Amino acid sequence: MQKLLLLLFLAVVLVGAAPQPCRAGADEDSVKALEIRRGEALMRGDTTAIGQMTAPEFIEISRLGTLRTRADNLRDVASGMLKLTSVHFDSTTVSIYGNVAILRAIADNTGTMRGFPFSGRIWITRIFVKRNGKWQAVAMQHTMIP
Repeated sequence: MQKLLLLLFLAVVLVGAAPQPCRAGADEDSVKALEIRRGEALMRGDTTAIGQMTAPEFIEISRLGTLRTRADNLRDVASGMLKLTSVHFDSTTVSIYGNVAILRAIADNTGTMRGFPFSGRIWITRIFVKRNGKWQAVAMQHTMIP
C-alpha cells in the first residue's frame, strides 16, 4: 500500500497536479479501452497481450492484501491457476497527468484462483505510464466491496 501511494504521489508531483486538457479526452478513452482489452485477454488466458499491457516493474496489491508482480500474474494465467470467466466494469473514471493515467473502476469478476472460486465487486485503482506512445500498467490495488 505504501509503495502504491508513494508511486502515485511521485507521479503527480513529477508531472504536475492538474490534468492535462489538450489530449486528455483521447488518452482517457485509450486507457479505458486498454482496461477492457486487458479483461478480455485475462478471460482468454492471453499472456502475450497481458505482458504487452503490463510494465516489467508492475506491482499489484491483491484483494487479499498480497503483493503480486507482473511475473506472478503471467505465471498464474499461463498455468491456469488464475482463470477469469467474466469481467465487468462499472463507474470507470480515468484521470490523466501528463504521461501518467489513474484508472478507478468497480470490477465485478468471477473466476478461480488456485482452484478456489471467487466473485464479487471490488474497487480497482490501476496506474498507467505512457512509454513510446503506449500505455502500460505499473501498479494496481484491489479493495473488496462488502
